[in-house]
Amino acid sequence: MNAFSLALASVRSRALNASLCIAAAAAGIALLCIVFLLSQAVETGFSRNAEGIDVVVGAKGSPLQLVLSTVYHADVPTGNIEAAEADKITHLPQVRQAIPLALGDNYRGWRIVGTTPDYPALYQASLADGKRWDRPFDAVAGALTGLKTGAEFAGAHGLSADSDDIHRFHLYKITGVLKPTGTVLDRLILTSVASVQELHRHPDIGDPDAAEEYKIGHQVTALLIKTKSPVAIMNLPREINRSSNLLAANPGYEMTRLAESLGAGRDILTILGAGFIVLSALMLLSMLAASLAARRYDLGVLRVLGASPQALFMTVISEGLILSGIGALTGIIAGHAIAFIIAFLIPRPIDAGFLLIGLATGLAAGLVPAFSAGRTDIAALLARGRA
Repeated sequence: MNAFSLALASVRSRALNASLCIAAAAAGIALLCIVFLLSQAVETGFSRNAEGIDVVVGAKGSPLQLVLSTVYHADVPTGNIEAAEADKITHLPQVRQAIPLALGDNYRGWRIVGTTPDYPALYQASLADGKRWDRPFDAVAGALTGLKTGAEFAGAHGLSADSDDIHRFHLYKITGVLKPTGTVLDRLILTSVASVQELHRHPDIGDPDAAEEYKIGHQVTALLIKTKSPVAIMNLPREINRSSNLLAANPGYEMTRLAESLGAGRDILTILGAGFIVLSALMLLSMLAASLAARRYDLGVLRVLGASPQALFMTVISEGLILSGIGALTGIIAGHAIAFIIAFLIPRPIDAGFLLIGLATGLAAGLVPAFSAGRTDIAALLARGRA
């Protein structure tokens, strides 16, 4: 019988203690797994959605709100800007490309965004079905909206799904559906800026917000700008903020500030996960030490039968690795399952690292009992007997 078989039999003989050790290790690994996976998903989402956007220009207000509402579509816009002002920004010498966004309506919570074909091109989006918009009130739906080519719908004023201000006399028609991109495009309905402006330029009869909507008909919400040089990324926002009534913000800078403000919570969860792993190591050490004390006579008999000190050492080490390995694998599976529920599908490149953490925990916890087992005094132990 080899060291692994002896270790496995020992684990089975103390199923309750072994289960507690496994549970502690699994809890620590699962918590660390969730923290790292969700952090990775958030960071990837931040960088992917802001890729190719150096500066965002919109109405005065909070820079972070401007970025969240226009780059990530996760907040309410700070307001609108006149189309003529936006056109001036577009023709500044530092600007390589300026993509307009016209927000203000939604359909069942999916935001309707007036823009140009450059916007889906920014994310290398392609059509799964149909064609892009060509005529007024043609629209292309993101992959998660559930809309199909040929569907017609009326948008609701505002960004709230329960808005009762419906533009019933101006219907959009879906001419195409985008392939999944893993970006904000999946949750948007895209159309031309002219469609959004035309709809608001001619509000429905009796609309109490007719005056406000008429203003929207001559405005855009923001410009997503790609600059001509890295220097312009820093200088352009300063110039716009100083010399106009508009607000310019750098998405990278604003999201770094947001990440720093959220970092404390992530650090606390990481510390808790590490605490669980330390606890599991201590429980495992206690279990192996107790097991060794109970089995000293049996280990002495094994030595008499020819087992070497190295074999006894490997038996105890194997026991620690079995428990920690099962705990680590259980924690990884549980961590991914919980992360999947929270944030759908997340890449899994760090699982091997978590498995190594779990095995290292078992190895560290087993070293002291293993050395003790290997140095067993056979003569003294057999002379005392099992008592």
